[in-house]
Amino acid sequence: MHKQPILLRRTASNILPAPSSGVAGGKVDHENAIPIADEDPGNLDALSNSHKRKQSGIPLEAEMIFNRASVQTSLEPVRDEEEGDSLPGIPINRTLSEPVMPRRESEISQGSNMPEFSDLFPEGNGWSFKSLLANRGVTFAGFVVMGLAFVTMRHTGATTGGGPAAAAGMPSAGGAEVSAPRNSPQPDSKEITVGEFHEEITGTPLEHHVNEYNKIRFFDSPSKMKPIISKGPVSFDEKMGGLHMFEHVCLTNNIDALRYRPEPDQSLRGLIYFSDESEIMDNPKRCVPCSNHQPLMNWDDEGHSDAGRVGHKCGMNGLHAMFASTVEDWTECIMRDENTKLMEEYGQTQSPVNVSTIHFFQEPTFLLQFNALDMEKSLFDMLMTYLPHWDHFLTTNNDEDGGFPFNSIISHSLRGCLSHSHNWFCEILHQMVAFGEAKEIPWEGDDNTLYCYRTLFYNQLGYQRNLDHEGLLTREVFGEFREMLFRKFGLPRRRTVKDRLAEREFEKSQQVKTVKKGDVVSGKDANANSSSNNDDDWDNAKIIFYDNKLAEQRVWKEMESLISKARELSKYSNIKFVTVNQDFRDLTVAQQARAFNEADAVIMAEGTYMANAIFAVDGTSFVEVGCNVGGRSLIGNPKFMALMDGKYRAVDRCNDDSEKDDNENVCVVCRGDGDDVNFTMSPAAFERLIDNVIAGLGR
Repeated sequence: MHKQPILLRRTASNILPAPSSGVAGGKVDHENAIPIADEDPGNLDALSNSHKRKQSGIPLEAEMIFNRASVQTSLEPVRDEEEGDSLPGIPINRTLSEPVMPRRESEISQGSNMPEFSDLFPEGNGWSFKSLLANRGVTFAGFVVMGLAFVTMRHTGATTGGGPAAAAGMPSAGGAEVSAPRNSPQPDSKEITVGEFHEEITGTPLEHHVNEYNKIRFFDSPSKMKPIISKGPVSFDEKMGGLHMFEHVCLTNNIDALRYRPEPDQSLRGLIYFSDESEIMDNPKRCVPCSNHQPLMNWDDEGHSDAGRVGHKCGMNGLHAMFASTVEDWTECIMRDENTKLMEEYGQTQSPVNVSTIHFFQEPTFLLQFNALDMEKSLFDMLMTYLPHWDHFLTTNNDEDGGFPFNSIISHSLRGCLSHSHNWFCEILHQMVAFGEAKEIPWEGDDNTLYCYRTLFYNQLGYQRNLDHEGLLTREVFGEFREMLFRKFGLPRRRTVKDRLAEREFEKSQQVKTVKKGDVVSGKDANANSSSNNDDDWDNAKIIFYDNKLAEQRVWKEMESLISKARELSKYSNIKFVTVNQDFRDLTVAQQARAFNEADAVIMAEGTYMANAIFAVDGTSFVEVGCNVGGRSLIGNPKFMALMDGKYRAVDRCNDDSEKDDNENVCVVCRGDGDDVNFTMSPAAFERLIDNVIAGLGR
């Protein structure tokens, strides 16, 4: 058999055996093989392709990685194109221990499936795009891309300080805790976006944290709230007045006000004003509010008699000032024995006392404050001040910089005032859309939660109680307000007297002629019968009466007996006398509104229910009867009556306290010395009262 030289090619070693022509049987003598080191390739023409690969300058470690990935075990012949066709194909078996069998020339000519290194990296022409598209080229390119990606990820992790662990908020290798900035917003789990890390805390945290939800920050400890400095008050509109803005303040409730006698009050609040001025902080009574026995008109008004005793400003009506450096400072101050006793003396005990939780409202909030126990005071103390601002907000609601400047409402006077309460005043506010789209904030009535505000709007209580600031509440604004109420409550009668008379004339023209004994009464006779009593247009006037008999005081005794006697008089034959036998507290707001709307005159015992006058038509007459009406009535203000063309009269105690009335005066006989006692009226005085009321209708 012809002996041929054998070339053994190894692709994963840096030392290769040299080919030998003297090997018998085509086998390699490993003992006599001459090792050829890569550092000295020697005669390049006599060496194998493994030595030529070293000429490329690629490190041997890279060659090893490449060759291990590219070698395939196969029974197919391998053709070494670099050695030419003179060398026969050499099969590569799975193990080197198996004998190497020569192949036929036809098999050698088929070529090899394994690319040479020179195919991937041509020496003459540099890189070849075609070579990269080969299967092994794609594989190699993939490894290169993966290597670059790995290096990039390591670099990014080192830059950010811990890689994925740092991104997830976990401690880094060095032990330092990585966390988000303190002022960064809490992520919203309902708005997940790809590529971001989101976290939501549920339940009570194990440690003290600051949580925020719906633009409200919750502090579970006063120490977690950073010190703040209060600002204000600043007038929202100096031309109108009455509406003020504060910044960074907290509110408390006066728990003694409900025990005030004879009239409990739900409209009193304490305002914690934070300051770092040494003059204020050195005052041991800085947290004590002034008493409520004297009105407070201006924040800077130092005329209150208690200002000298407490050593600071008293505030304004409904909002009594208290000063502190922090919430903890205020809590410590009011817990001192001398301050606690002074607050009890003033009737100014505040709640909460022991603050453990703080709700800090981020959005502008309107403080809805009124006396929920008194309809008349609610109307005049709060609404008369707010109506001009309300009209301005509605008018500019579509402007870019107009509309309602607050987003939320909070009312400590009555919980759920705008959402579900049936309180008379709350129903008025709801129907008139008093605060636009602002939402009412629920509050927790406990002794541990304090409510604080970044921006607080305060409608000064009592600023327009007597309508002293002329020009603020005009007839046009008040008329628009009442027109809205007429529509919302579905009241049957038009607001103005002129429209009412026109409706009455139309009804008369549409009356069907009556038939008596088969004869038709002529229109002339019908008109004669209808005007036989009076020549005016008020022959069918309706007068409603209310004696307050279900109450314990201010009761009009024997009123129904007086009405029965008046009905027997012919001059009142066409007058409708209507009595309200139910307590007004048992009537819905709509029922009260309709009763006043259908009346041409209202005669009733003095009381808060006269506030329903806003539902009456223009020109209505109002009469309040009591022992001291003139000194307490708010409805009877001539400025208020001028807004609705109304007529008002107060019937008070007779001068001599006897049952004999003066021929010119109409008065009542009071059964006691106080102002809230029951009273009666003589039939003669009652008849004169009815005559005066009818004479004034339509004028």
